[in-house]
Amino acid sequence: MRRFVLVAAVFLVSAAGLFAHVSFHREIPAQLERARSFPPEMIQQGEKLAHLGACATCHTRPGGATYTGGLGLHTPFGTIYSTNITPHAESGIGLWNEEAFIRAMREGVDRRGRLLYPAFPYDHYTKVRDADLKALYAYFMTREPLRADAKDNELRFPFNFRPLIGMWNLLFLDRAPFRPDLTKSAAWNEGAYYVEGLGHCGACHSPRNALGGIVASLRLAGGDVDGWHAPGIGAHAKPMIAWTKDSLMNYLVDGWDEHHGVAAGPMTAVVNHLAKLDESMVEAMAAYLADVQPKSAQGSREATLSQAREREALGGASAGASVSASNDGPAIFARSCANCHQRNSKTVPLALGAAVNAPHAGNLIAIILNGIQPPTGVPEKSMPRFAQSLNDDQIVALVSWMRKDFTQKSDWPDVAPKVKEMRALR
Repeated sequence: MRRFVLVAAVFLVSAAGLFAHVSFHREIPAQLERARSFPPEMIQQGEKLAHLGACATCHTRPGGATYTGGLGLHTPFGTIYSTNITPHAESGIGLWNEEAFIRAMREGVDRRGRLLYPAFPYDHYTKVRDADLKALYAYFMTREPLRADAKDNELRFPFNFRPLIGMWNLLFLDRAPFRPDLTKSAAWNEGAYYVEGLGHCGACHSPRNALGGIVASLRLAGGDVDGWHAPGIGAHAKPMIAWTKDSLMNYLVDGWDEHHGVAAGPMTAVVNHLAKLDESMVEAMAAYLADVQPKSAQGSREATLSQAREREALGGASAGASVSASNDGPAIFARSCANCHQRNSKTVPLALGAAVNAPHAGNLIAIILNGIQPPTGVPEKSMPRFAQSLNDDQIVALVSWMRKDFTQKSDWPDVAPKVKEMRALR
């Protein structure tokens, strides 16, 4: 019995020591850095990198000033509000020196030693080079300092107990730096660096486990964010028509490709930021993603396109034959959708669309409810919203019929609950 008590005591003390080690960090003294002079070229590089990371997307609330935070990020554990990253001394990062900034980016620890929630993707920023982090720091510290006090997070117990994040880091934070593949070109490795690091593509395009950690073996295999499904990319890409470097460039810079459609939902803001990068940076990302996608799964582009057109024609015929029916899918499609999607040769066949081929109905429902406000590069690729003109039952009928008629995939289960979920997220 004494031996058991001794072993248990040693275990508890060791566990407490480990918990303290990973959960509590020193405070870095406040230091007003705003007056420091940074080289203009360093600030310009930092601005490009901020666009690569789409930092403003999360750190700007609707109607708020850029980088002042306040956006509610919905997670399975509650809502986390983004913070002010302008150099305001009291409510922003104006008292952070370069060391504090880099620690936050790589370790998820703020200047005062508090752990940051991994809704901030520091688990990707461990891959970012020192020079790039310093350029980002120069850029943010030369923004206009604006007061915007942080909102309190709305997290359920025990997730509102910050020290537990230390254990999350122990389980899921990969601190290894980016390692180039020496068998590949410099451009290929630069693209991989952007995708894996500041671009943090895996934050949305990867599945997560019950604790919110990325499933390492399925990185970039597709994930869910705000009810949308982000498809697998790179080595896990399964497009109806293979991505080429050129088609990825079209999509990532302009937000549109003739065989893959328009960027929508959360991807719209990403494209708007990527469009502000040097073309060579996006080209490197496109070259990397196109090169690593599976080759064996890709069929003939012409055959796939022909089959998609044929399915769309058949779907249109069935819709036209059902216009007089009650509010079922074909009738709703004929009345609300066919005018653009079957009488406009410039639209991508619906059978090729990522939304109708996704593993769940969230993307298609969101597009029908909210329409498409396209990226700035293709303003003409808009779509009206139908949230007011179609009720939940009509959307269920339309979505279910489109899945059945425009794809050869199994029906989506639980479409009705998904409609209610997506309407609540509007």
